[in-house]
Amino acid sequence: MSEATIADQSYLFLNRIQDRRFDEESLRILELNLVATSAKSFSDLRSRLRDFMRSESSAVFSELAGESVVAKLSVLEFFTRAFALIGDTESCLAMKYEALTLREIKSTSCLWLRVSHSEWIDFAVQSMEHGFPSIARKASENALLRLKRDSLIEPTSEEYSETLDADAEDVRRLRDSAASLTSSHSVQAQGAEYLRSKEFKILSRQTRPIKNLDSTGSNLFREGISKRNKRMLQHLRSTQMVRDLEPFSRSG
Repeated sequence: MSEATIADQSYLFLNRIQDRRFDEESLRILELNLVATSAKSFSDLRSRLRDFMRSESSAVFSELAGESVVAKLSVLEFFTRAFALIGDTESCLAMKYEALTLREIKSTSCLWLRVSHSEWIDFAVQSMEHGFPSIARKASENALLRLKRDSLIEPTSEEYSETLDADAEDVRRLRDSAASLTSSHSVQAQGAEYLRSKEFKILSRQTRPIKNLDSTGSNLFREGISKRNKRMLQHLRSTQMVRDLEPFSRSG
């Protein structure tokens, strides 16, 4: 496919999004555009599409405020698939979390929207695999709640009860691993933390816990991402601080 044709395909996809045509044809055009792009241009195209889709998703969800839950879930599914094609894992998971959270909230009046424990487990595993343990922990807790409800509501045979128990044990291990990754610090980092400046102490005090499910899913997800980035920054600076102190400790 020529560069001119690729440009036309990109223009066509952007127009369809701006016209709010969230359908299979738009996804097909996006996929063809990405496949046909040369390796040299692929990174730049993906970056531009990612920025465009992130901006458009924010605008679209504001427009959907008064729409039905079915309409919202349909658009969330579209953006989830589009971000997956683009390779934007962060936004893809954020859309998935938004959809799961919306379904969980609305399931009190619409039972068919209920999120199964396996869906929460799958999402928790995906979050862990992509480096978001705080979100994986929350998803694991939701999975455990659903497992508990399932054991009380659904008719249970001995075999089914054993399956639920095994699933619950696996989820607890996943939750504990996520919690450990969220809060763990090396001994070296702990020593450096004691020597942090007031700036770091203020930053630590300002960190707030994750909100309840009443918050929108994408905000909650991105809060987890923000916490992860802060921890990485603090760890890097702490490690550098310890290295700076090593010559003094040797001389002592």
